[in-house]
This record gives sequence, structure tokens and C-alpha cells, in this order.
Amino acid sequence: MPEVVVVGGNGQEVLDTFEAELEDLIQSCRHPAEKRIRYGNLRSEISRGSDEGEAANAAVVYETPGGSTTQINIVYDEGARTFSYLSDDLGETLTSTDPREVLDMVRRHAETIPDKRLQALKGTIDIWMSEGKSRREMFSEMNKLLQNEFLGGRITNDELKAGIQHIVREFSRDSR
Repeated sequence: MPEVVVVGGNGQEVLDTFEAELEDLIQSCRHPAEKRIRYGNLRSEISRGSDEGEAANAAVVYETPGGSTTQINIVYDEGARTFSYLSDDLGETLTSTDPREVLDMVRRHAETIPDKRLQALKGTIDIWMSEGKSRREMFSEMNKLLQNEFLGGRITNDELKAGIQHIVREFSRDSR
């Protein structure tokens, strides 16, 4: 992704540049179609304030298998030209005047989505096992996730393979 360069300009221009670069980042996680699922149908929307100087809100959203939704929220104060968002550990609100810094945070978070999705899938499988579902029932559930109407709730072929391996491994562990 090219470096964001915002020279001078007003708060609106900073937000416009940030929005364009955020869209480029999101698009890089959506093509080809299989990648779009692997990144949980990652998408964003910016709601702008109605008057100059009002805050704008950027929501970056994605899902894990089965449809649980996660959101990253970024607030841009046009008057102060500052971006605010939660730290990675959600313990504090960070503020920055540099859109590159904010985009780097979103990029770092996006890079973790495939692993988070896989961990969520394994967690779901573990729940199925604790509920006493048979292997056949779990494979049926996996098939439903593969065909889920909710795009971000679907699983990829790689996630299907990893999920099946997890099922087989856990069943063989229980049968010992």
C-alpha cells in the first residue's frame, strides 16, 4: 500500500485522504473472493458530521465463522485534526494526528483476522464436542458454515480443512 501523504490542507482533506487509503486497505483484504471470506468480509464505513468541525466516525467491521461481529472504531475530530481509537488491549484511548499511524493500526489488526477466525472456529468445535455432538454432526455443522449465507460467517476451504483436522485430533484424543 502506498504511503499516505497529507501535506497541509484542512481537516476535511485529511479525512478524505484517510478514507481513500482505508478503502484501499480494505480492498486488499477482499480480493480474490476466498480472501474476502478469510478476512471475515472486512468492510468499513465513515459517518461524517454534518457541520464543519464535527467528529467523523470510521467503523471497520468483520465476522468470525458462525457470524460473531467485531468492530474497530476510529473517531476523527476535524477541528483538532486528531484520530482517536482504542489501544490493542482495549485499555486506553489513543490519539494521533498522523493518519499513517491509524492505518498501520488497522493493517496490523487486519493481519490477525485469519488467525482469530481459525481460533474462533476451533472454539466452536470444542463447544460442539462438550455438547456431545458426534463426528457426523460436527461435519454437518462444518458444511453449514461452508455454505453460510452470511458471507463473513462462512469458512474457507483452508478453514474447513483445519477444522476437520481439529475434530479428528480431538476425537482421537478422547478415545484414548
